[in-house]
Amino acid sequence: MRGLFGCLNRDMSDGTSSIDRISELPDFILHHILSYLSTKEAAQTGVISKRWRYVWETFPILDCNEWFFGRELDILNPKELGIPKDERRKIFNQRLKFMSYVDEKLRRFRDENLCVKKFFLHITLVSNDLTPRVDTWMYLVADLCIQELDLYITMGRERLYDLSKKLLTMESLTILTLRGCLLLSSRLDRNAVKLCSLVELLLRDVSIDEGTIQDLIFSIHSMKVFTLLNCLGFENLEICDHDKLEKMVYHPHKDFKAKKLSIKVQTLKEVDFCSVDEEKRACEIIVSSVCQNLKRLSLCGIPIDAKWLQSMIPSFPLLEHLFLGGCILQEVMKLSSQALTEMHVCNCKKLVEAEFDTPNVHSFVYRGKTMPRLYLSSFAAYRTAELSVRLENMDSLWLMRLNNFLKDNKFQDLTFCMTAKSDKAISFNVEDYVGIQFSPLELNIMKLVTHTLTSVNYAALLDALFWNLRPRILSLELNYYSPEFLKGILKGLLAKEEPSCYCSQNLECWRHSLKDIKLITVKGLKSNIVFNAITLNKLINFLDDWVIEAQKTVKSCEYLKNKPVNEMNKPAGNMVAKRSDAVWHPSVAGKQELKQSLYANIVEEKAIVLDLLMALHSNSCAIKFLQATVCREATEVVHATAQP
Repeated sequence: MRGLFGCLNRDMSDGTSSIDRISELPDFILHHILSYLSTKEAAQTGVISKRWRYVWETFPILDCNEWFFGRELDILNPKELGIPKDERRKIFNQRLKFMSYVDEKLRRFRDENLCVKKFFLHITLVSNDLTPRVDTWMYLVADLCIQELDLYITMGRERLYDLSKKLLTMESLTILTLRGCLLLSSRLDRNAVKLCSLVELLLRDVSIDEGTIQDLIFSIHSMKVFTLLNCLGFENLEICDHDKLEKMVYHPHKDFKAKKLSIKVQTLKEVDFCSVDEEKRACEIIVSSVCQNLKRLSLCGIPIDAKWLQSMIPSFPLLEHLFLGGCILQEVMKLSSQALTEMHVCNCKKLVEAEFDTPNVHSFVYRGKTMPRLYLSSFAAYRTAELSVRLENMDSLWLMRLNNFLKDNKFQDLTFCMTAKSDKAISFNVEDYVGIQFSPLELNIMKLVTHTLTSVNYAALLDALFWNLRPRILSLELNYYSPEFLKGILKGLLAKEEPSCYCSQNLECWRHSLKDIKLITVKGLKSNIVFNAITLNKLINFLDDWVIEAQKTVKSCEYLKNKPVNEMNKPAGNMVAKRSDAVWHPSVAGKQELKQSLYANIVEEKAIVLDLLMALHSNSCAIKFLQATVCREATEVVHATAQP
């Protein structure tokens, strides 16, 4: 937002500001600009000028979310929660403002015959007295030319809002999403459904019976994507003889036992079935061989008979992606497919051994507590594997099977996801493997992904990982802020002294085969850095100081929620001056001023986003900067050369 409009107030040579020139653009272009902003940012443009206010008021994306007027508006009974009377009055007034806002928006678009690309409504009906007002909105919405409609209406206390059938006559709709406790309470008149342009239909937390579902499927001939998530009122779902349906997603409600899913649609390309039934009860799934165009099949949370799966897969000659998640499998599973290119077996129980005759699979993902014996009888020219494990389960048997799996199936790239949900540290004894003469397995890229690691013995972890694996490139991804992990891995790689050397006559230990470490960044890197022991030790020490000072800074400053702190541009001279090594002083290399910026944004999950620009250089002639961006999703270390 600031980047877009911050430069618009500069005067042009002819005396006309650039903001005025942008204001002269046609409405549809300005609306397109606003579509890249959040609703809050787009609304703020209305204060720039009358022209921008008109642009905002006619913006064809109507986002009517009660949370914009207060997160407390979804509280059904504030009094029961002990909220003071004054606060309850504020909540009541904010709810009135929100409803008046929706009234004004809808009536203006109807009266001026304005087109609406998307209308989103989120409201909690805390009282039955509000229902008639929402009914009025539904009639106004039905009269508008809307392309995307997303309704999220909740009532609570097991009350259901009866959706107006008039919405099913909107010929302009291409995407319809109904969420919350919406109720389709009676059978439809199939001839009255006029959703002739609808491509996607999503029902979530909707109470609907089998007959109404059949009416919708029969009446919407243009539908390509049909999604049912956590819906109530039916146990069997049968879809057949549809001309254009390509994707079917069905996640049954946890309190309703899904008994049968039957699909017989020739145009179908993707099926996604996921049960959250804790008892893992069986559901009869029939995907007819008529579905010759099926490319993706995902089955989750159900018992799967190996013979049934083995007999069904060959029926789909174009099936490329198979996902089995949280299923109860049999101890031995065999699978054959000439078309499969991706396979995912995640958190499935009872599996001990699996054999796959899948010559074209190039990507294989396995997640589970134990490592079964996995065999791929034939393989593609290039393969990648992704494996997930809890560190406390990574014992010698697991590692042996990992080695055999990677070696037998000739994987080139490996992504290794590690979690630790207990304080038990990994134990690894190299002496147990001294007599086992496996030749080192060379990998192109090995990527380590970590999730909330605690109490990790880094030396043992590295010994376990590199006992027989020799990656050309080692990549680290931190999904949570974990400087200790980065520091521990680096220290483990740089260990100068070893308690023992396990090199044999025919096998070199991984520490002696390690040549160098190259820092390769994904973004912003124009040249690579090869780290040796000296430079990496400096980086480790630097990370120590950075963590300490960052923690002190966060504690000593008051950061406002959702407010970026970018005014702190004073150099942190004290921290840099602590370094005894001259290369860390800001006075080196012409006494360039070393600027350090710290950004903090405390979000609801209490996650802290730190963007800390620090100095790292190797001699007195050039200064190089190391930028560390730490966030909840990932950590990247980006290197760039400073301008003199």
